[in-house]
Amino acid sequence: MLAGNSPARSQAWRDELLATGEWDVLGPVQSFASARVLMHRHDPDLLIADLRLVDGTVLDMIRVLRVGISPLKAQVLVVSHGEDLLLLDALQEGADSFYDADDLRAEPLAVHARDTLAGAADITPWIARRLLDHFEADQRSVAASPLDEMISPLALGPDDLLLLRRLAIGRRIAEIARFENVPPRALAARVRAIYRKMQWDLRAGNFTLQAA
Repeated sequence: MLAGNSPARSQAWRDELLATGEWDVLGPVQSFASARVLMHRHDPDLLIADLRLVDGTVLDMIRVLRVGISPLKAQVLVVSHGEDLLLLDALQEGADSFYDADDLRAEPLAVHARDTLAGAADITPWIARRLLDHFEADQRSVAASPLDEMISPLALGPDDLLLLRRLAIGRRIAEIARFENVPPRALAARVRAIYRKMQWDLRAGNFTLQAA
């Protein structure tokens, strides 16, 4: 399902996805009202949406997908343009990954879509720094024992903190994967797990990434 605020750009996304021969595509639409109608009729596997549409932000759409009597199963890939703080809100709300359309080194949208469905997530240095600030401050604020950290479902282990530190200084997932001799998608899956912990941690502790 495609939802974009620029008809021309949204049509380009559609053309790119269809050209791979891997996708059936709903839309594009330019409003979340239209997207909700189509999604409840078809229940797609993936929503690709701009952060802002003509009738609101992607946050409202994510809430529709994640809560309610009959939540939909769609994963959410949001499209951002540079360091947009609304992206932090979208990740906190439950977006699965993002595609930075302004990042000239980013993989194509179709690759991001495929990776999102496979359980992976992208990250940029500025997001890694926000996450690192949040989790390190959270750990300092609680005098937890090593055992407490081991059993907490919200705590980040040393490997995840090290990964965030490397990402925060500008290292790419692919570069770190080559250094550690692991598949890039394995590290991208760890990023997705960090996002999930952040979502629950922020809700449990009433923190915000923007405050961090």
